[in-house]
Amino acid sequence: MDNTNGLKPFSSLAIGSVPYSDPQEALDLLALLDIPAAPQMVKVSFYEDMIFGALDGFPFVKVQEAEKKVLIEDDLLADNLAQFYESFYAGDYAFLALSPKSSLGLEPFLARAKATPAFGEDYLKAQVVGPLTLAQSIKLTNGTAALDQPDVLEALSLGLGAKAAYLAGLIRATGRSAVVFIDEPGLTGYGSAFSTLSAETILKSLGQATETARSQGPVYLGCHVCGNTDWGLLSQAGLDILNFDAFSHLEPFSLYPRELAAFLAKGGYIAFGLVPTEDYSPDLTAETLLNRLDEGLKPLKRHIDPDLLKARTLFSTSCGLGSLPPTTAGAIFKLLADVSRRARGE
Repeated sequence: MDNTNGLKPFSSLAIGSVPYSDPQEALDLLALLDIPAAPQMVKVSFYEDMIFGALDGFPFVKVQEAEKKVLIEDDLLADNLAQFYESFYAGDYAFLALSPKSSLGLEPFLARAKATPAFGEDYLKAQVVGPLTLAQSIKLTNGTAALDQPDVLEALSLGLGAKAAYLAGLIRATGRSAVVFIDEPGLTGYGSAFSTLSAETILKSLGQATETARSQGPVYLGCHVCGNTDWGLLSQAGLDILNFDAFSHLEPFSLYPRELAAFLAKGGYIAFGLVPTEDYSPDLTAETLLNRLDEGLKPLKRHIDPDLLKARTLFSTSCGLGSLPPTTAGAIFKLLADVSRRARGE
């Protein structure tokens, strides 16, 4: 783990997707948070989506724009993988840079940081889709799932890790410490009868991604999973921050006290997605949410030093805000900022 300076307890951070078409409007609201994220303008273009927005630089992945589908041409796979690895092993990860059509908010985000020292004063965040989630979303033209093609999964793991490293470098160039999430919503439900993933596959893929993401400089690496998963397993995946929907899934998260205690003791953080998105109500207050969290954490506090847990607590929304009305998203940003302030006693 990379915790040289330490994230500030109770910091608020954004997940990424926003429902705005103007990057500056998004940045004005993100500025309320301790750790703003590069906004993904998902209502502007499908290329801003977490899947389609991650594909720049992968020559073996083809986007069918009319159908909004992603395919891998199996007859060209060997040559395209060779081209990818030639670029990857050259060590300059700029070939994986996000194109303007899939990152409308990135340049304004970096420009705001350079022009405004108070914007994400210490930390800024970016995010990429995780290799397992991306591989679940893509098929080869012969019908084989990318997840079942080991050479493709490995290239995606290394490539997305390199994309995370590249984004971290852009953030460090603003004078901030970098936080990058390698998000795996596709791991929701892992461990159930409906998941065919193995623990070995998950740890190998995320291990390749996180190791590569750290290869060019310091970065705090997080992972967001929308629902429930095997948090004991993810606590061993080389991550610094575990992020989940704590409004709806706090009880199952608490079923891993030993693993989470070890994760925190090694310097890890838990970003509680305490402010709901789909279940948001104007009646919610910071006080009621913090009381809800305190009550829900009682099982964990029997196994984890409460002071350690406080020191390693961050806050976020339960998921991204891209599907919500803009006014609702704005209210949620303000509520999240208030949760952090009240938790700090301000």
